[in-house]
Parts: sequence; C-alpha cells; structure tokens
Amino acid sequence: MDCDDFPPTAVIFDGVPRRPVRFFAGKGFMLVKSDMVIPPESASKIAKAVIDWVKKLGVKEVIIFDGIPEREESDESKVWGVLSMHEAEDMAETLDIELIHRGAISGIASSLLLNASENKLEAVGLLVEGSTNMPDPRAAAKILEIFAKYKNIDISTDELIKSAEQLEQELSQLVNQTKKAQEEMEERTAHPPLYG
Repeated sequence: MDCDDFPPTAVIFDGVPRRPVRFFAGKGFMLVKSDMVIPPESASKIAKAVIDWVKKLGVKEVIIFDGIPEREESDESKVWGVLSMHEAEDMAETLDIELIHRGAISGIASSLLLNASENKLEAVGLLVEGSTNMPDPRAAAKILEIFAKYKNIDISTDELIKSAEQLEQELSQLVNQTKKAQEEMEERTAHPPLYG
C-alpha cells in the first residue's frame, strides 16, 4: 500500500526495498502489516480504504493488534480489548480478554475500529501494554499467543522471546554503565581540585 501522506520510507529485506505497509494472505487469513507508525493525518483515510476493501472481500471478522503504554511495571504484558460493536462481544469472550469499558485510544487502531463500526463489521482491537520508547518483542509475543490460541493455530514466539531477553540484557548493561559513570562524576565533583 502507498499513500501520498506516507513519509518516503522503505523497509529492506535481503537487500531489496519493500513498502512499509504490506498485505499477506493465505490459509483463510489476511494480514495487513505496517513497519512504520501511520501518520495521524493518514489514519482515517487508510482505515477507510482497508475496511472498504475487506468488506468487498467478504471478510467476517477483523482483529486489530496494537500497543498501548504500560500502566504499571509488570513481568507480563496485559492485553485489553476494544469492540467495534456489541455483536463482537462473543469474539472478545472467546479471545479471553478484558474489555476497556471507558477511555480513549488513538492512531490507526482507533480509525480501523471506528470504520469497522460504521460499516457494521465485527472487529476486536487487541491492545497490548508495552514499552513506548523501544521495541517490545515480549508484548508482541503475548498478543500472538492469544491470537494463536483463539484460532487454534501454532505460532512460535521463541524468536520474539529471545529478542526480548537480548534487549533486556543490553538495556541492563546500559543502565549499569550510566549508573557507574554518574557515580564517578559525583565522586569527582565531591572532591574539587585545590588551587594555591
């Protein structure tokens, strides 16, 4: 997919550029994947195009994956649900997720859910709590585990968990290095050089 509002961006796979928003289909599923944050000014237009298209294809259910900021520090990310319409409650119940009853969401997920609602299309937004300032493969793994269970399919999240562990280790090293540098600076300023 391309849009005049998209920044000039390409993602590279095996040395070849690809559009950042791509479609994949097979075995009864269609996936729309974005490797960039959809610009806010494009979200409504993109959501309308996607929902209109899936309706024409006769798609019966839409599941939207997105992230929301962590509400509190936890070892396991929580996944919340938002419905496009009350008729999607059975889907949310089968997914075994807790619904957000009041609040606000933004970005492409909100535009997709609004467009699905206006088109009487059952959709569930799966919103996983995660880091807002760096990739969060552990949160991605959590949302995929819920989806795999719901669809009774096997999705390996091993690589995502390995990535999460590696990121956590690198972050821990960075925090330790920063702490050590700060302690050394404080020690130096506590004993200023003497002039005489």
